[in-house]
Amino acid sequence: MPVIGGIDHVVIIVRDLDEARRRMERLGFAPTPRGGHPVLGTGNHTVMFGAPTYFETMGIERPGPHTTRYAEFLARREGIGALALKTDDARRVHAEFGGAPLHASAAVDFARPVDLPSGRVEARFTLSQFDQAATPGASVFACQHHTPGVVWRPDMLAHPNGAADLAFATIVADDPRAAAALYARIWPGPARHEDGLAELDTGTCPLRLVSPARFAAENPGDPLIALPAPFCAEIGVRVRDRGAVAALLAAAGVSHRRAADGVVAVPSGEGCGAIFKFS
Repeated sequence: MPVIGGIDHVVIIVRDLDEARRRMERLGFAPTPRGGHPVLGTGNHTVMFGAPTYFETMGIERPGPHTTRYAEFLARREGIGALALKTDDARRVHAEFGGAPLHASAAVDFARPVDLPSGRVEARFTLSQFDQAATPGASVFACQHHTPGVVWRPDMLAHPNGAADLAFATIVADDPRAAAALYARIWPGPARHEDGLAELDTGTCPLRLVSPARFAAENPGDPLIALPAPFCAEIGVRVRDRGAVAALLAAAGVSHRRAADGVVAVPSGEGCGAIFKFS
């Protein structure tokens, strides 16, 4: 069985976690209470789905060796800075992919406290980070969950916007076919190709790699269009009722648009530097 699975969660890097939580609530999500990662020096709010996938807004609480790449990212902008991949054994990821080209790092164990009705417990994880030069557009790491029942709590899976799962993640790349070939070292299955698009089946939600021209056509007027590729741009979210999402956003005064296929798109200025697409 492959040691690396699909996309586990998407990480939005933010400067102000309190403001990020307010923005996610305006989009109709129900973020978990703020958590902290003492070993890593970061804090977060997660938005959990039952698939199981999720995304998180993450900020730096204590600068240190584990936050350097995020500090460098925030010096440029907020937005999607990392993709976490599923694994049952992060140390095996290091053993199998520690050499070229992925250079998976030695495993790092860490935990964050979680307050349950029964008392405080720890959510425990082990990570192995890939060389960012091998994964254009995002910092990619393998994430092993030791306590999934603490992370995917039944009382944290319902959202006012009806969100149920990650639908996709999008990376903008000058040459989507070439970028897909690099990511195929993680997911070796065949990619689906269209004009300006390569799509990889990760085992959970697809990874879309799109050309700047296609990205601009799909997201007219968004500030992210001006960024040089490669960069991670979009989070797709599967919802029960797109019309209900549009109504919720309108009531909250959130800028959005309906695409020809019915997808509800929220621009990056509303999503902490990430475009959200509700499908």
